[in-house]
Amino acid sequence: MARLTDAALDIIRQYASLLETIEEGLDYVEASFSDPRRMHADVLLRDILLALGKIGETNVYLCELFAGGSDLVGHIERFADVLEAAAALDGQLSDAAVKERIVCGRLSPAFQAWKLAVEDGLRRYVVQ
Repeated sequence: MARLTDAALDIIRQYASLLETIEEGLDYVEASFSDPRRMHADVLLRDILLALGKIGETNVYLCELFAGGSDLVGHIERFADVLEAAAALDGQLSDAAVKERIVCGRLSPAFQAWKLAVEDGLRRYVVQ
């Protein structure tokens, strides 16, 4: 396990927390397609897309931090799959059927799979 500074550990903990928040947000957005009482899902989806951009920025730092041969770097780099799924939403937010198909069929599954792999690698740094 890499020896990390307190500042690096804090960033990792915040990163892990953001992953949880994004997951909860995606769950809410997915549920909103079948439950019209769930308001503000479009605003939340836009916030999720912004958060994914921040994750991408932080991934650069994490790849540098774990560059010493950790398999975690490979998992982090697979975030490109999530970004590709999110990019499919570009220009599609006004079409509810297309948006639902992309969120439920691509974005959420891609994020879930990526998150599980990354969380497993981060667990030793987050749980201390």
